[in-house]
Formats: sequence, C-alpha cells, structure tokens
Amino acid sequence: GHIKDKRIAAVQALSGTGACRLFADFQKRFRPESQIYIPVPTWANHHNIWRDAHVPQKTFHYYHPETKGLDFAGLVDDIKNAPNGSFFLLHACAYNPTGVDPSEEQWKEISKLIKEKGHFPFLDMAYQGFASGDPERDTKAIRIFLEDGHLIGIAQSYAKNMGLYGQRVGCLSVLCEDEKQAVAVKSQLQMLARPMYSTHLFMER
Repeated sequence: GHIKDKRIAAVQALSGTGACRLFADFQKRFRPESQIYIPVPTWANHHNIWRDAHVPQKTFHYYHPETKGLDFAGLVDDIKNAPNGSFFLLHACAYNPTGVDPSEEQWKEISKLIKEKGHFPFLDMAYQGFASGDPERDTKAIRIFLEDGHLIGIAQSYAKNMGLYGQRVGCLSVLCEDEKQAVAVKSQLQMLARPMYSTHLFMER
C-alpha cells in the first residue's frame, strides 16, 4: 500500500483549519499560477484560508437549494470546464454545511472526470465517522480516488471524533509519486509549518 511504499508525506497540523492552511501555503509556493475551486456553499473559513494564502479562488456548483440535494449536473459541468490541472476542494464526508454527500457511483464519476482533466483533488475530512457512524466507511471517497490512481491531499481534523487535552489535533497528508518525492514534500511542509506554529508537534513518524 501507499504507507508501506512510503509515498505519503504527513505532518501533524492544528486541526483541520491548520491542515488546510498549510496545504494552501504549499499550493501557493509550488504552484503559484494555480487556483482553488471551492464548492457552493462550503464552510465559511475555507474562503478565508485560501484568500489569506493568496491563492485565487473560483467556485463550483454543489448544492441545489430547490431539491435540497446535490447539484450533480452543475458539479460535473464545472469540473469539465475548469482549466486542466486545477485544484478542487472536496468534502470527504458529512458535508458542511448541508450534509449532502455524493453517492458511491457519483464519487466514482467525480474521480473519473477529475482524473481526465488532470485536476488535483484536496479532500477536507473534518467529520470522519459522523456521516455513516463508521470511520472506515466514511473514507469511501478517499479510497475511490486512491483506487483511480490520483495523487491527493487530505486535511483531517480530530477535533470532533476524538480529544487530546490542550491540543488541536489534525493531520495533513499528501500522496506523492514515490518515496523520494514524499521526503521532499514533507520537508517543505515542515519548513512552512516552522514560522506558522514553530513545530510539527508530537506525532512525527
């Protein structure tokens, strides 16, 4: 697997917000010409995070207020029409604020289209275990992207599904091409974290 192959660059972050911000700064530094596509609606702080990292933002259709469901047709069109190699912010499960998640078949179609366009999927997973009641089942979207061969970024927050007294626990993971790239990416993430919150904290592997 990817862990055994040492292809994952992972650093502890200050919950999900810190993981998103660390990735936004990483995106700005190494893909300065890129932009981030953010769903409508989304957690309000997403816009603040990428704005303060000076990453240009665009939005894509996600929620249909009339049906109170997923605007899948609009989402698909926006993925297709975005410039090749764009970054897409996706909620891995328990979508905030609507609670509307794609079905397994819809996730497979989203993954396929993102792969065809060469987009980079960044998944924010703040509520693992809260959508289905099973933390393993709630990784469904991530597993689909991995099975399709994507390189992905994942922001994980553990502020809701566990607690560590006095700490804001989170993790930023980036799946890389190989172990050499993972070592390089991790070193850059650590350098970005240093002036942000001094240390990559206590969960070094």
